[in-house]
Order: sequence, then structure tokens, then C-alpha cells
Amino acid sequence: MKIDWSTLALQTLNALILVWLLARFLFRPVANMIAERQASANALIRDANAAKLAAQAERDGLQAEREQLGAQRAQAFATIEADARAQHTALLEAARDEAERLRARADADRRRERAAQDEAASAAAARLAVDIAGKLLDRLLERLPEDMRVAGFVDGLADGVRRLSPGARSAMAEDVPLRLVAPRALTPDERAACEAALTAAFAQPLAFETDIDGTLLAGLELSGPHAVVRNSWRDQLEQIHDGLRGDDGHER
Repeated sequence: MKIDWSTLALQTLNALILVWLLARFLFRPVANMIAERQASANALIRDANAAKLAAQAERDGLQAEREQLGAQRAQAFATIEADARAQHTALLEAARDEAERLRARADADRRRERAAQDEAASAAAARLAVDIAGKLLDRLLERLPEDMRVAGFVDGLADGVRRLSPGARSAMAEDVPLRLVAPRALTPDERAACEAALTAAFAQPLAFETDIDGTLLAGLELSGPHAVVRNSWRDQLEQIHDGLRGDDGHER
């Protein structure tokens, strides 16, 4: 086979020119276009990745926020439950205290009511005993001589004056005229006996006015602004009444 070198050289030159033309006017624009498309694609990929990372970060933030809100809600529920238990316990304690206070007050009221009833019954019994004694004394007075209602009590009245302290006796002697109470009008002899006994008791003459009080039953009472001396059946009945009830108002 014989090679035509001139033809081969010409064809080679034509091929080189064609390659140069293709490289200059076809391959380079296409390569640039491909590079631009690749750059755009890479930019889109980068943006997508950035968006993906941002979305992931936002999702993680939302998840963390949800978890934080869940923890806060659980803590709030626990706090509310603890407060509710504490309030429930406090209410129960307050209710128990109030019930105990009401029970104690009711017991105290019952005791006071019972004491008042006992006191009323004691007072009624004492008063009844004194009334019975008074009626018995009234019947006894009907059988005694009339002068016994006064004469038998003069010395006792004078003894009562002597039992006063010196200061009280002196102060009473200065409160003239004193008031001498009898169950009936005094006879001249009875008045004279009272003057003599009281003068001896006070160790000085004594001026007094007389008065009548039938509730004395029998006896005498001498009173002034600062002191009273009693020697009568009424006073003795009152002493019996007080003795039955006791000094503090309760039955002995």
C-alpha cells in the first residue's frame, strides 16, 4: 500500500484546524456552560444544605423548647400538686382544730350550764331550808313571850360592838345618831336597856334613833355610815343560807 504523504498532511492539517475550531467555538462555550451549570448546581446544593441545616437547627430548637416546656409544665404540675396537698393538709388540720375548739367550747358550755343548774338547785335548796327555818321561827315566836324578841338580844348586840376593832368602834361612835332597828316598837324599858348596854360597849354615851323592821323576826341591828352590827334571827338565817352555799356561792 502506497501512502500519499501530501494528502495525509493536508488531512491532518484539516483535522487540527477542525479540532481547534471545535475547541474554540464549541467545547469552550459548552465547558463554560457546564461549569456555570455546575456552579449553579453547587450553589443550589449549598443553599439547600444551609436550608437543611437551618431547618434542622430550628427543629432541634423547637424540640428543645418543647422539652423545656414539658419540663416546666411537669414542674408546674408538681408544684400545684404539692401546693394542693399542703392546702389539703392545712385545711384538714384547721378543720380538726376548729372541731376540737367547738367540742371544747361545747364541753365548757355544758359544764357551765351544769354548774349553773347545780348552783341554782343549791341556791333553791338553801333558800328553801332558810324559808322553812324562818317559818319554824315564826311559829316559835308565837309561843315565846313578846319581850324575848328584843330583850334576849341586847347583850349579844353589845358583844358585837365590842368585837369591832378599836378604830371601827370609835368611828362608829362618832357617826351619831346611829340607827337601831328592832322587829317592833321598843318599850321604854327596852330602850333604856339598849342605851345602857351600848353605852357600856362604846365606853361613852351613845345617841341613836329607832326604826322598825318586822323581817328581823327577833333581835336588834345597829347601823351607821361606816359599820353595821347585827344580832337578829334574820341575820342568823342569812348566815345559815351562806353557810349552806359556801363562801364562794357553792354548796359545801
